[in-house]
Amino acid sequence: MAESYNVVAELDATFGEENADALLGPIAEYSGAAARSELGHAEVVFSIPAESVRQATSTALAVLETYPWPLRSLRLLSTADFDRLTDAMALPPLVSVQEAADGLGMTRQGVLKAIKGKVLPATRVGGTWVLQRSVVDSARARRGV
Repeated sequence: MAESYNVVAELDATFGEENADALLGPIAEYSGAAARSELGHAEVVFSIPAESVRQATSTALAVLETYPWPLRSLRLLSTADFDRLTDAMALPPLVSVQEAADGLGMTRQGVLKAIKGKVLPATRVGGTWVLQRSVVDSARARRGV
């Protein structure tokens, strides 16, 4: 019986708007997301069905080999264990690009330009960018808005 496994892989690439689509492409059919890792590299997270950890690892490596960037690290957990770990972590409050624009007195395009220029760190989930509310609050305080 197939079980679901979650893969967290860090790639030897920077994360930004210029490569977000390339990061999401290979994992689109696996409910994938891409973000900047804690170490500042590109990180992809996706779910795969498999009969065993060994099969899940083989499938994950096959998917990851389609990227042009080398693999830096790999973590694979059953989805149940992954969910238990993520439920134990407090997710920071997130805002949309439009909410960030409203809070900063900018246009939506201005925020997207700031994300692309790495002025505002953001995470891409599917086709949507999200920012940590604390990042927007700090930027607002620096701008005196």
